[in-house]
Amino acid sequence: MKRLINILLVLCTVGLAYACYWSISSETNFAAIKAEREQIVINRLQEIKSAEEQFKMIYGNYCGDIDSLIAFVKNERAVDHVIKDGELTDDQLEAGMTEREAVAQGLIKRDTVWVSAAEKLNIANPDSLKYVPVGKQGALIELRKDEMFNMKTNEMDILVEFRARLDDYLYGVDDKRVKNLKEDLKKKNKNRAELSESNTDDTEGTWYGLRMGDLKDTSNKMAGNWD
Repeated sequence: MKRLINILLVLCTVGLAYACYWSISSETNFAAIKAEREQIVINRLQEIKSAEEQFKMIYGNYCGDIDSLIAFVKNERAVDHVIKDGELTDDQLEAGMTEREAVAQGLIKRDTVWVSAAEKLNIANPDSLKYVPVGKQGALIELRKDEMFNMKTNEMDILVEFRARLDDYLYGVDDKRVKNLKEDLKKKNKNRAELSESNTDDTEGTWYGLRMGDLKDTSNKMAGNWD
């Protein structure tokens, strides 16, 4: 009997050790997968940010539609660099002459070298910009634009926001750990936002994921919510 009890104790010890190892290993694997997928999504959001910055440089405004932004990257051109020939003299500067006026008068030359927007931005597949690049197949990145009055400048600021849902890029991973992660983010008030009209399927009433820009913050300047 004593021998049987000892054997059972050994088996219990081995079982507990394995359970602890499996739990730690599983948590480590989840963290690694999460970090890898988040970096892939961040890279995609940064591509969109670069495209938005280039769009604004050309048109003076952000693009509020992802398909229009993709069309811009695919079909339009961007400034690669400017070849300068000549500079304003001290006398011209003192007289208040601008560089544009000097160019118009032929006193100096400025030649703009253009390239395709896709080449400038180094985006090989512009059509992919609208999709969350990992996780749920066909999941879309949400892009929105709005205006907000800036109390500091007394002007209307154009704001843009684009984001990928956590449920999309962690699709297919441990559902229980994803749920626990969302609960943890909720406690920390991190990587979450108020429910938008386009996400009415989210029964928890909040949105979780990675985002650049903020339609409620004029000082955001397309910063990422992971910073």
